[in-house]
Amino acid sequence: MTLIPSQLLRRFAGRCLLWSALCFGIATSTFAQPLRDPTVAPAAAGMVGSGGPQREEILKTGSISVLKREGANYLMIGTRLYGVGQRIGQVRIERITETEIWLREGGQLQKIKVYSGVQRHAGVPPPTSKKPAVAPLTVRPAQIKP
Repeated sequence: MTLIPSQLLRRFAGRCLLWSALCFGIATSTFAQPLRDPTVAPAAAGMVGSGGPQREEILKTGSISVLKREGANYLMIGTRLYGVGQRIGQVRIERITETEIWLREGGQLQKIKVYSGVQRHAGVPPPTSKKPAVAPLTVRPAQIKP
């Protein structure tokens, strides 16, 4: 039986397609990751175990920020918001201002600055000029003589 070149090409292409599909199937099943449980927090997020930020993370000045929403200030640590009265582990939030956070732990009240080295002062009013106000000019209508 003699095959013409187009039939040889068709057989070769079919075998290549079959082998590539077989290799792809083996490779994906070998390197595929198992499906994770969606009800469990991811380990990469650092949320497994403690359930929240540690005390050292709260006390670091650069790791916290304040967010103002609908007139109320919230402490933002990572992606979580905490309001006044909420607890972060054993620490209770007493007061949140734009520049400070007041925390109570074991009966001790501690103030943490949100921005280290930044101080707020009342603004100085701009200097007023001592020159008298310029009197308005009165303009008289021109009189035309015939």
